[in-house]
Amino acid sequence: MLRDVRFSLGGRNAGIAALLFVAGIAAAFGFSLLGLGAEASFLLFVLGVLIVSIETDSGVWGIILGVLYLLVYDYFFMVPHLALPILNRNDAITLVIFAIVALITGALANRMKQQVEIAEHNALVLRRLNKISAGLIDSTSAEDACACSASALTQILGREVGMYLGRPAEDAAALECFEQGYQTGAGMPEYPGCTVRYLPLSAKSHVYGVVAVDCSEGGLDASCRTFLDSVISQTVVAIERNELEEHARADELKIERERFKTTLLRSVSHDLRTPLAGIQGNAEFLAANADQVSPADRDALLSSMASDARWLAEMIDNLLGMTRVQDEDVPLDFQPEVVDDVIGDAVARVMPYRGEHEIAVEPPQDVETVPMDGKLIRQVLVNLIDNAIKHSAPNSRIRVSAERAGDDMVFRVADDDGGIAPDMLEKIFGRFVSEDAEPGRKGGIGLGLSICKAIVEAHDGSIVARNNREGGATFEFTLPMHRAEEEDAHGGR
Repeated sequence: MLRDVRFSLGGRNAGIAALLFVAGIAAAFGFSLLGLGAEASFLLFVLGVLIVSIETDSGVWGIILGVLYLLVYDYFFMVPHLALPILNRNDAITLVIFAIVALITGALANRMKQQVEIAEHNALVLRRLNKISAGLIDSTSAEDACACSASALTQILGREVGMYLGRPAEDAAALECFEQGYQTGAGMPEYPGCTVRYLPLSAKSHVYGVVAVDCSEGGLDASCRTFLDSVISQTVVAIERNELEEHARADELKIERERFKTTLLRSVSHDLRTPLAGIQGNAEFLAANADQVSPADRDALLSSMASDARWLAEMIDNLLGMTRVQDEDVPLDFQPEVVDDVIGDAVARVMPYRGEHEIAVEPPQDVETVPMDGKLIRQVLVNLIDNAIKHSAPNSRIRVSAERAGDDMVFRVADDDGGIAPDMLEKIFGRFVSEDAEPGRKGGIGLGLSICKAIVEAHDGSIVARNNREGGATFEFTLPMHRAEEEDAHGGR
């Protein structure tokens, strides 16, 4: 293939020289007809030598063309015609001038071509670096930055390139590169037969990982190494930027958690006073007037105390649930749970307090198990059923159901009374958002539904609320039937 390219290039140069030769001789013939002297023809010949030296990037073709010009001009136009006189001093000087012009022009043309090639190469490298930089700017993590750079390098260098964060597991060359911070692998005498070159992914004295470059089909030349070093530097900058952003997000999350705790304490401290004061007052009154209180009044006071105590217990359960979901250091306990049992336990907890409400249970047709933190999902169902009891008429019907939908299990809690105000639908799962409870029922601090949302999302599920066409509202949440093996192995959230 290289021989064909050289042959094609030589044919092009010969064609240019032949064209300029014919044009120069024809112009010299025209000058002779016009009565112009040899000086005009020689100037034209110098121009031809100049052009052929530029176009062929070589002074050799200029010298050849100059000799041909001189021989043909002497043969046809110098006296005696159609004869080659012995080379004289004028011809020698002319040949020297042609040679000097050809060599100088060829050298200048070669230098200009090299400079153009260098400029084009630099422009191409700059475009590639800008494209990689744009991808790195859009990356949101160190892993994304490494994947972006590795993909671009593989495409540009035409060989497999990988970027790996952290300490390598097995390869000795990669491990040495990571620990010592210098290049190892292919091309190094310490690793004969190795076909992968390892470079440290590092900044200053900190090594983030290693870069593996496939050298099975040849090593890296100087331009490839320079480009690779530039991309590695940009990748390290992107990794450091992403780490700073992650730290900033973590700090913002801590601030938000502290703000939430402060707000929660204010709300809880305010809402705890009323039921505690009621329990204390009723207990003290009964203790001081036990003999004077009628059975009916005593039962009413005890019922009020029990209601306040239950309200406090629900609040504490919700606060503990919210704390557990928000604490990343405490993983959720995912275990296969039978859906019928989870629903039955939740309904059993609220049955003593349902009043005149009718609670109907519709379990799945088959026995289904779902990986979940059973205690938290039971709390979700209890909160949703209790919410339906609080915000519906005393004689309304509440339906608790579950059914499988593909790879998900769908739980629903629906009532047939009232519904949700349209302006509350979008914000009903927000913190400290609550509707007015039914008369005679104690309201909450607006955490029950927000806790439901947090627990469901910690299970990689979703929860929605909507109004029913026939009246009432439905709360529906979905849990995946299966979890990834690595999450199950760590009990992760």
